[in-house]
Amino acid sequence: MYLQEILEVAIGLVFMWLIISIAAMQTQEWIAGWFSWRAKDLENAIQKMLTDDKLAEELYNHPLISSLTKKVKRETKKNKPLPSYIPANKFALALFDIVIKAGTEASPIQKAFANLNSQFEAIKNPEQRKLAEADWKALLEMAKRVATIQLSADAVDSVKAQAQAFAGKYPNLKPAVDLTLPQIDIYYQKLLTEQRNSPSIAQEKELTLRQLRLGLLAMDCLYPKFKDTMRPLLTGVEEYITEKESALALARANAEKWFDDSMARLSGWYKRNAQFMAFLIGSVLALALNVDSINLTTSLWREPTLRQAIIAQANTYFQQPEATPVPGIANEGLATSTPTPTTVTPSQAIADLQQQLTVLNIPFGWDTAAFDTGGKGCYLVPFVENTVWGIPTQDAAGVPICKHISNLPVDATGWLAKIAGLLITGAAAAQGAPFWFDVLKKLINVRSTGPKPEEKAVG
Repeated sequence: MYLQEILEVAIGLVFMWLIISIAAMQTQEWIAGWFSWRAKDLENAIQKMLTDDKLAEELYNHPLISSLTKKVKRETKKNKPLPSYIPANKFALALFDIVIKAGTEASPIQKAFANLNSQFEAIKNPEQRKLAEADWKALLEMAKRVATIQLSADAVDSVKAQAQAFAGKYPNLKPAVDLTLPQIDIYYQKLLTEQRNSPSIAQEKELTLRQLRLGLLAMDCLYPKFKDTMRPLLTGVEEYITEKESALALARANAEKWFDDSMARLSGWYKRNAQFMAFLIGSVLALALNVDSINLTTSLWREPTLRQAIIAQANTYFQQPEATPVPGIANEGLATSTPTPTTVTPSQAIADLQQQLTVLNIPFGWDTAAFDTGGKGCYLVPFVENTVWGIPTQDAAGVPICKHISNLPVDATGWLAKIAGLLITGAAAAQGAPFWFDVLKKLINVRSTGPKPEEKAVG
């Protein structure tokens, strides 16, 4: 009996919710960009995945990842730009490159010898210092070669003997060498133990896979917790070598899946938090502009001309080629797709919302009226005596006057209805513009008398 009227009221409400959802999403996207929410949450997630903050920092400094950010003129640790989106394939490539490089460059050995750099200054003779640096580099290259190519117990003993000879030749460096030798010995013993337990590492059919295994051992010394995280990604890759498939490609695919699964979990958490923020922003917008869903429902039901005007605007909106909702933070996950940046500031979003509500003739806003203060002061926050609450302003002649909001509820029932109406608007904004866009499209299709000619099935 009143199905047509109910449908038209629903279309009016949904269209209004779509408009305020877009404003809330634009405002939230601006805030998220300002505070780098996406980038910081992504960084925290990767730190948890890699189990080490320093390793995460090394990953972010990798050229594949650092190239995803916009460069700043004066980059510091505090203002260093972070990517808000990392493709899974780049994450896997960068991670495996770090691991393989750790094996081929024998990073633990390089790290163990690093404390010698500061000790060279103790050698006063420039020629002797230069010779010591050259001998140290040769020793380091020998240690790397043994770790990656010529690994055996005899080769390890040879490295330690060379290090002791180096310490005897340069007494000023002997304390640093004595501290370094135990660290190097621990690393080599891990390599030898791994080779004994897994003979295939010495005769790896795929060189890159051997480098990867050595890299894991190196990472075990640099980032002890990471080894247990990385090991499962290599499970079952050996048999793919016999089938002439790349074991490294399979391992990278496992890493990509690991990254995607982690981002999917993070996206769910991020979206829930984003929806809560959208609810807060939508509620603030509703309160600031007095966008009351209950009051609008009443007005739409009582005024057929208002319903028809809004429906006409909704039909016009869908006829526009660009009639698509703005992608927003409340409707996207984290790192699941490239985020759409927005240059709309909160003030611009609110101004656009006011303009659109005005065009639709939707009843909104707070009405003000001047009143006599009885000689008392007019203050927004009347803390002192002989003051009243009001909005201090001036009339056309420049005379100070005091105004109050004239369309506030007058009783408890009215206040409950007003609060409920504003909260409904805020809750609607939390659903996001794409949700209301789809709902509105379905409602308009239901109201129409039939499909358009081009939408009819052929045959």
